[in-house]
Amino acid sequence: MALTLNRQLATVVCFLMTYSTASNEICDNYVTYSVTSRRNATGYREVSSDLLAVQDGVAPDVRLELQQKSCVTEGIRRLLIKTFIGLPEPRLPPPGYELVPELGWYRLHLTPLTWEEARLACEAEGAHLAVLNSQEEADALKGIFARAPAQIPGATYHHVAIIGFSDLVEGKFYTIFGETLEQAGYAVWGTDQPNNAKGNKDSESDCGGIERTGKLNDLPCRSVNAYICEFPL
Repeated sequence: MALTLNRQLATVVCFLMTYSTASNEICDNYVTYSVTSRRNATGYREVSSDLLAVQDGVAPDVRLELQQKSCVTEGIRRLLIKTFIGLPEPRLPPPGYELVPELGWYRLHLTPLTWEEARLACEAEGAHLAVLNSQEEADALKGIFARAPAQIPGATYHHVAIIGFSDLVEGKFYTIFGETLEQAGYAVWGTDQPNNAKGNKDSESDCGGIERTGKLNDLPCRSVNAYICEFPL
């Protein structure tokens, strides 16, 4: 039985249905849904359902309602199962973002800004300064940063891009979400980092960045640098 979904709500009546594609196709938008009904040892019907929905390579939140009705008509018992599936409108980033599957969308901006300016610029795009939660994510950002030119015009530092952590408030580095780096899942510093600008009180390094090596670096917040925004899945 074919399954057709619009982006708002689909109504399906069936026992078992599956939407699938040919094995030689590559698809990043699909829905696989099944409803199975069986009679248990006591004679009652049991219904189970499974749903896998992917939009642009990302599994969205899905609303699923299942109704079962057993009726007798002219001595014949019939089992009716109604399923309602609601798929939300996909939330996608503005142009320029790159999808890293299972991690997020990222964009490297090469127009140098201060840390605070970069934070506001990401938020204006509906995103936030990138926050590292794993070695895998650090490797992904390392790969994105590797495509930047060796010399970034106007940047204070060419080997570091601003990301979402600082020690502006507590005297210890926290992400923009209030977690320590350890709590967030990644706290691997570059060589001799953090060094607080080598003790130069005129340019204390209270803001965070990622080196081209994928490791962390502390930066003077007033320095202007490339920055990486993250648009969550």
